[in-house]
Amino acid sequence: MAEDQTARPSPVALARRAARLTLSAGVRATAAPVRGLARLGRDDADPRWAGQTWLWQPGWGRRTHDRLYRHPDPYSIGLNPYEQQKYAAVMDALSGRRFRRVLEVGCGEGDLSVRLAGHADALLGVDICTAAVERAAARVPSGTFVRRTLPREMPDGTFDLIVCSDVLYYWEPVTLRVGIAALLDRLRPGGALLAYHYRGDFGQVNNADAVHDGLHAAGTARGLDTRRQETVEGVGPGAAGARFSLVVRPVTAQPPVGGAAAVPQPRTAGTDAPARPRS
Repeated sequence: MAEDQTARPSPVALARRAARLTLSAGVRATAAPVRGLARLGRDDADPRWAGQTWLWQPGWGRRTHDRLYRHPDPYSIGLNPYEQQKYAAVMDALSGRRFRRVLEVGCGEGDLSVRLAGHADALLGVDICTAAVERAAARVPSGTFVRRTLPREMPDGTFDLIVCSDVLYYWEPVTLRVGIAALLDRLRPGGALLAYHYRGDFGQVNNADAVHDGLHAAGTARGLDTRRQETVEGVGPGAAGARFSLVVRPVTAQPPVGGAAAVPQPRTAGTDAPARPRS
């Protein structure tokens, strides 16, 4: 998640940001040639040393997030205008609908989970940081929260709704392609993947445009429907904007009964998929 800088940052905050950007850039520079060696003679979908998060999420892997979450709310989300408008936009896109099974990727401490829980029969939140999921579980007792490194540790089963909020730009390009494919393939008929990402650069390995263009391309290749593909202008630190996408797996028709030309009966996901309006 990006830090909001609408208010003037303190000298300490600026120093921490500079250190994080420097560390991230250094780790990325180190990881790049190693990734090249790891992929020699192998398919992109099968990266070597997949368990090494510093390699596939350089600068923003598990250790980085464990350091960030040593203290609660490292991003000051409760006071962050960008985060609050993002959550409002995500919930508006759901239009009050309810879903049987929801996956939240990068749930953090449960700030969005609190809102999603009211729309889910079963909410599964995953995050790379143990402290974050423990706080999310205490905050949202109706949900299930587990520490996972996605896409290597993708949860089992399929989902009616998958939400990815400021998380997929932490994935290196190969990991992003593999991860997007895995997420889309876990959508039930009528299910939707909703993604929202800040467009600015704060030292992350990837960017919002690559994430959302990749979602659209992978969805199209699978016959999925991109219901929304929007650029939200003027939001976030430096008013860099955001990208908002909603990709839906079409509802499949029921097979004819008794050989007759039966009228197809749609199956809904939870209650239905999210409304068309929103990225």
